[in-house]
Formats: sequence, structure tokens, C-alpha cells
Amino acid sequence: MITPFSFDLDEDRRVLVLHGELDEVASGNLRTTISKATDELSSDLAIDLGDVTFMPSPAIGVLASSKAVARQNGATITFVAAPGSIAARLLTICSLDYVESLD
Repeated sequence: MITPFSFDLDEDRRVLVLHGELDEVASGNLRTTISKATDELSSDLAIDLGDVTFMPSPAIGVLASSKAVARQNGATITFVAAPGSIAARLLTICSLDYVESLD
């Protein structure tokens, strides 16, 4: 079953939680979502990828470029991925750092 892309923003914890498939179409929405979240929070952001079920290269590109832009603006984006998850495997392959939890 295909799970469409959606997200929740926990402003208090500064965590953007992504859900579903980050396919090519969702990648554009993902870029906009991350940009709005970083603008609204005006500081560091964690992106929780624990509920992501599909993440091809366009989505990885969005994540990598968003992290670079945040760094240029003096902020940090931290990726969160559960061990063995699709996101953890892809982040590792692409040499993008992540943490296993926010605890």
C-alpha cells in the first residue's frame, strides 16, 4: 500500500516528522516543507525520518541541500533515523550523518 507524503511539525521540540513515501513528486513538497519549518523556527531543526517508507535520490538531494543551506545560515539540521530503517540505510550510503533518536 502506498502511503502518501505527510508531515507533522512539533514547534516546541523543533522536530519535523516525515511520513510516507518521499517520491519524486513529494520531493518538491519536502523542500517547501523544510524551508517553511526552518523559517518559522528560525533555528536548528531535527528531521525525523522514522516513518518514511520510500526515499529515492531526489528526496536525498533535498535533504542534503537543505542541510547545506541551513549550515550556511548558521543553523543545524539533524536527521533522525531508526537503526536498520530505509532512511538509515540510505543516509549511510550517501554519507549523511544522522542520530538514532533525540533522547
